[in-house]
Amino acid sequence: MRILVTGGNGQLAKCLKKTQPAQFTVDYPGKQELDLTNALSIETQLRDAKPAFVINAAAYTKVDLAEKEAVAAYAANEQAVKNLGSACAELGICLIHISTDFVFHGAFNRPIDEIQVTNPVGIYAQSKTAGENALIQANVPGAIVRTSWLYSEFNANFMKTMLRLGKEKPRLTVIADQHGSPTYAVDLARALWQMLAVMSQRPAADSLTIYHFSNFGVTTWYDFANSIFEIAKMDTLVEPILTHEYPVATPRPAYSALWPRKFAQDFQFPIRHWRAALGDAVLACQQPTGDNA
Repeated sequence: MRILVTGGNGQLAKCLKKTQPAQFTVDYPGKQELDLTNALSIETQLRDAKPAFVINAAAYTKVDLAEKEAVAAYAANEQAVKNLGSACAELGICLIHISTDFVFHGAFNRPIDEIQVTNPVGIYAQSKTAGENALIQANVPGAIVRTSWLYSEFNANFMKTMLRLGKEKPRLTVIADQHGSPTYAVDLARALWQMLAVMSQRPAADSLTIYHFSNFGVTTWYDFANSIFEIAKMDTLVEPILTHEYPVATPRPAYSALWPRKFAQDFQFPIRHWRAALGDAVLACQQPTGDNA
C-alpha cells in the first residue's frame, strides 16, 4: 500500500521514517518537491503517486512569529490544507491531517476530548482551526488527529532545548502553571501506522473523524523539564516561574492536556504514560546516531 507524507523534513515525518512498517511504500516529499500552496501541483503529484492515504505532517508552527507572519501562517495552515483536502476528496484518497492542542484555550481542569468546542487564541491557533474547518467543509474521507507538546530526538523541540541548555547553564527557569500532555513523536508515528493498518482493512470512510493523540498523563513544563534532567542524569537546577513572568507574543493555553482514549480503543493501540515514553526519547538523544539537527 502506497502512502504519501507531507512535510518530509519535519520532526514527525522523520519519526514516521524511523518506524515505517515494511508493508507500506512511502513517499516523503519536502517543500521543494511538493508545494502545498499550489493546488495544481498537489493534484498532479497525487495522480502520479496514487497513494491510498496521505498523512499531512506539514504545518507552519512558529507560534509567536505567526503574529507578524499571518499571511504565511494561513497559507500553510489553512490554504494548503484546503488544497490538499480538495484534491484528496476528488481522487478518493483518505487524508490524515495532524492538528494541535492549541485550538483549545479555556479554563479546563480535565483532559480534553474530541467533543470539546474549539476556542483558538492567536494567529497560529486560529490558522490551525481554519485548516480543520476547511477539511470538514471539503467532506474529505479520513481523520484529523490533534496532538500536543510534541518532542523527539529529531529537529528542534523542548526536550532537546532542555538537554542543550542543561549543559550550558547550571540553572534554568521554566513555566510551572501551564498544563499539558507531552507526546513523544515516535509514539505518535507508531500510532499513525497502526491507524492506517486498521483503516485499510475497513470499508472506505466517507466522512472525517476527529481524534486526539498524546501520551497519557498530565504535567507542567516545569515538571517535564525536571523529568528530562532526572532521566538524563544531569544536575541542572530548575526553578519554577509563572506564565506572566515569561511574556510571549501569543498567550499559551493554561490547560491543554488531551484525552486519547478514543484513539486507543478504535485502533487497538496501547498508549504509554508520558514519562515512560520520555525515557526512550532521552536515550535516543544520547545515542551517537541521534539527530541533532
